[in-house]
Amino acid sequence: MTEKSEIKPIHGQSFFTLSYNGVFQQILIFDYLDPDKFYYRILHDEESYKVEMQKLLNSMNQLLSREEIRINGERVKAEALIINLDFRGEAEKPTISFYIEFAGKLNSNGENIYENRYEPGIAEYDYEVYWFFPEKTKIIEVVTDTNYEICDDRFLILWARTGDHYGGYERIRFILRS
Repeated sequence: MTEKSEIKPIHGQSFFTLSYNGVFQQILIFDYLDPDKFYYRILHDEESYKVEMQKLLNSMNQLLSREEIRINGERVKAEALIINLDFRGEAEKPTISFYIEFAGKLNSNGENIYENRYEPGIAEYDYEVYWFFPEKTKIIEVVTDTNYEICDDRFLILWARTGDHYGGYERIRFILRS
């Protein structure tokens, strides 16, 4: 229907939750600047919309397959299950959201380790990552090249700004208590 122009990512956010059964749920949100309103225009062409969303979902799953996610030493597979297109008040500001899941075996009353290895790089835009652990969880160690803050023992916020280096490795050690 129409061609993509200079669509530029301008911000990212990710929200992780963890349940006692070992399921990690992630909502990953990217904000873009789309001066030619490509994403807005495809909303009116169902076939173009479906093709583009499937292309983006496939691309995200390809990216996730290159990450090495481990829960307590065991490799797990993350999968983007759903994608959604929204707008931040203007046709030139689309937001693309992914719902991602992965699961691992947790020590229900003990120490656990989440690790992720991915391609290192330089942040092209500002981003934040929020982790919400179950009640009574205590985060005991965070290894990352980005800035971070632990709040109330069980909430973790990581962030990078445009131009910041990220090293391609994260580790979160936490004690889970049921």
